[in-house]
This record gives sequence, structure tokens and C-alpha cells, in this order.
Amino acid sequence: MMTLPSLDAPEAALLPVLGPLMLAAMWWDLRRMRIPNWLTGATAALFAPFAFWALGAEEVQARALGALAVLAACYAFFFFGRMGGGDAKLLAACALFVRPDDAAAALFLLAFWLGVGLAALMAARAALEGRARSWKALRRGAHFPMGVSIGAAMISYLILRARAPDVPAPFWLWG
Repeated sequence: MMTLPSLDAPEAALLPVLGPLMLAAMWWDLRRMRIPNWLTGATAALFAPFAFWALGAEEVQARALGALAVLAACYAFFFFGRMGGGDAKLLAACALFVRPDDAAAALFLLAFWLGVGLAALMAARAALEGRARSWKALRRGAHFPMGVSIGAAMISYLILRARAPDVPAPFWLWG
């Protein structure tokens, strides 16, 4: 019989569902340089049952406001051509699953995976030299597929939060 994870770490229940969605977003962004709306919509839609099961009304409101702030900031970047629309929507959908007091740690994880993703992409482009033409992100001159870093950051966040439910996020790496 399957048991639900403890409410001390409700994020543990999200990993088997959000993990594959994040992996799909990463694949789509690498392969097509697009993140489908249905994928972002599915990610955001998972918030309703999660919120009903694990969160109180104040927490739901705080997370929704945080996601709206992320969406507004990301669309400013999109407007100025610094971020893709799919990336903006995916990041806002992921923000729904981040505890408000973990926002700084989640941004740190995103920054870390952006750096790793950029280095890996540059190395892959140099190593492949046009041999991976069907993968748009690997073509010379293509934009950076930020969905890869967003997905990796979200998966990392869920794993860290589930493994250390009572540890404040800034101490995950040193606790």
C-alpha cells in the first residue's frame, strides 16, 4: 500500500509528478527551443491539488502573489528580448511550488543551474560542431535554452526541500 509523504515535506510528493514535467520541458527546450503551453499549464494546474492537500489559505495567497511577481518580472525581460515567453511562463508556474521563505535559495539554485547550463551548452556546441542539427539549442548562434536550467533548479529545489523539511533553505548546503 502506498502512503503519502509526511506534511513536514509535502514537496516530496511533488517530485514524481513535477520531475517528469521538468524533464519534458528541458527536452523540448533543447530540441525545439520552445516550451509548450500545455506543459506549463500542466505544471501550474498541479498547484491546485497540492495547495488543497498541503497548504493553508495564507500560504496559497503568498505563493500566488510570488508567482505573479515572477511572471511580471519575467515578462519585462521578455519584452526587452532577454528571455523567452515559454521560459517566463514556466518560471512563474514553478514559483507556485516554492515556499516564500525559500525564494532566495530557489534563485540561488536557478543561478547555479544557469551557469552550469551555459557552460555545458558552450562545450556541447564546440564538441558537436554542427553534427546535432536536429537539436535547435545546439546550433551555433542559437539562444540559450533557459528551460533546461529552470527544470534542473526546480528538481533540485524539490529534492533538497524533501530531504531537509525542517532545515531553513540557506543551510541546505552546509547543514
